[in-house]
Amino acid sequence: MNGVLVVDKPEGMTSFKVVDLLKRKLRVKRAGHGGTLDPLATGVLPVCLGRATKIAQFILEGDKVYEGVMELGLETDTYDALGEVVARAEVPDLDLSRLKEVAQGFVGAIEQAPPPYSAAKHRGRPLYEYARKGAPVEKPPKRVEVLEFAILSYEKPFVYFRVTCTKGTYIRSLVHDLGRALGCGACLKGLRRIQKGPFTVSQAMGIKEILELAAEGRINEYLISISEALSFIPAVIIGEELARRIRHGFRPRAGLIWGLIRTQKVAKAPRVPWLRLVGQQGDLVAVIYYPEPTDSSEVELIRVFPPEG
Repeated sequence: MNGVLVVDKPEGMTSFKVVDLLKRKLRVKRAGHGGTLDPLATGVLPVCLGRATKIAQFILEGDKVYEGVMELGLETDTYDALGEVVARAEVPDLDLSRLKEVAQGFVGAIEQAPPPYSAAKHRGRPLYEYARKGAPVEKPPKRVEVLEFAILSYEKPFVYFRVTCTKGTYIRSLVHDLGRALGCGACLKGLRRIQKGPFTVSQAMGIKEILELAAEGRINEYLISISEALSFIPAVIIGEELARRIRHGFRPRAGLIWGLIRTQKVAKAPRVPWLRLVGQQGDLVAVIYYPEPTDSSEVELIRVFPPEG
């Protein structure tokens, strides 16, 4: 079994447990996910099975889209509704335009520190281990990018929102920081990921549905193949001899690949830094970084794929 299943992760379950359950129930040797979701969160969790674990890195790098709700006037130690309340404050008079104005201040490249209860590592251990022992660690902020922070509606004290962001962005931290900017605090009450990379919630299936399809022997019908899962990456077609050589470790010059790009008129996709090399029969050969027109060096083979079948 090789391919990607788009799972609709249920609330209260960790991403690791989802992967472990499917690995056991579907009897696959290798499985991994394409981007952690907190236990509180639901929605799109791409799970790579078998040989598809080799493409998890491309899914992990993809942008994310969330819809959620926050509660103003409340702060918790985990920055979400699962934690203990550490502060309460009166919510000031706010309207939609004021909320949108403050949220807009978080759009773009920002410095963001992970929540003290998170899987971010410190000395090889997740931060939540330190926090649970009463010794929370403050990690230095990292640069992330928020592409959209839309305020959808406001029903005091609840704010409904949508966020599009890059890998590494913590929505809990974003909500926490917005609450601080408003002067009353905030915590995340609910969150649903509606897109991760190329995968959307319309493709997602619940765990129960997946297990029922597996019991009926039909799960392969719903597996997204490796080639299809990477179809969001632009592709150039290469000759069979070049494909054979690349599969044996040959690294072509960027100028050769750029000539194919120009001849085949393959445009670089927005926010996608890679290029697929595809054989004349449509088989996936390799993924490389999209070369610059002036680059004369050998291309970097990020991932090479064996012949199909």
